[in-house]
Amino acid sequence: MTSITEAITLRTLPRKQAQPRTDVWRSLAHKRMDMVMATAKEVSFDDNSRIVFFSDCHRGDNSGEDVFVPNKPLYMQALNHYWRQGYTYVEVGDGDELWSHWSFADIHRAHGDVFDLLHRFARDRRLHLIVGNHDIRGSRHERVQKGGLTTQESLVLRHKQSGHRILVVHGHQADFNSERLFLLSRFVVRYVATRLPFRTKNGKPVEAFRRLGRIEQRIIQWAQSRRQMVICGHTHRPMLAAYGAPPYFNAGSCLYPGYITGLEIRNGEIALVRWSAQVNGQQSTGASRDLLVAPRQLAHFAPRTGPVH
Repeated sequence: MTSITEAITLRTLPRKQAQPRTDVWRSLAHKRMDMVMATAKEVSFDDNSRIVFFSDCHRGDNSGEDVFVPNKPLYMQALNHYWRQGYTYVEVGDGDELWSHWSFADIHRAHGDVFDLLHRFARDRRLHLIVGNHDIRGSRHERVQKGGLTTQESLVLRHKQSGHRILVVHGHQADFNSERLFLLSRFVVRYVATRLPFRTKNGKPVEAFRRLGRIEQRIIQWAQSRRQMVICGHTHRPMLAAYGAPPYFNAGSCLYPGYITGLEIRNGEIALVRWSAQVNGQQSTGASRDLLVAPRQLAHFAPRTGPVH
């Protein structure tokens, strides 16, 4: 593990996984993952493709509760860099915060410059917006539109030469609270959670860490049993699989104090990166990009035989 702040640990998924405890939600979560895989839009790529993945921006209405605001300049510098470098941008869900804020119009108005840039990517056919649970204002089955930008629940990237497929999905499909208890969870977030005291660890409720681990294990077990590479968000915990490990990757989030994390695909490799704000005194002087873990060859995660169930 490579720790970069007290708030988060960036991890590489080890080769050997601990034996899971009984999890009654696991089989239902795997069925949901199978469904999003079967219904995903498919897009081809090759070793010359450049793709960047950010997740969990949680853009708000620019009020005091808008957690995106502190890192917005950093996010914009990073995304403009990827625009200039010819990357396709994949937002892996929870781009906007519609559990705490009622109106997408307010969010769009507050962050018009962000959506202007997203539209530039879209006009160049270099944008894919994945729906996360916090992107949904009405029913969880409602189609989500964002100011004329098309969204989708999942995406499959298929390698032109090898046929190797990568599933991109937010990951809330493996979260009982966000999937089956969607309406209740949204109500709690909007009206209750901020008013209750919790035992905390690094600023988060202790139970939340256990729950995130269970969500990750369900997706990791699905990826391992299907021999299917998957890129997620949702847990805000960035991860890059080690060679020989289940092919689970997580882009992290854009909400860490002074930095954001993401995944890059280029030259047939996948890398976990961090963008950090450079500060001189109290003045921001730009942004820096760091590799957090050595890039992995995508070909190593291609299945060699059919899936095992």
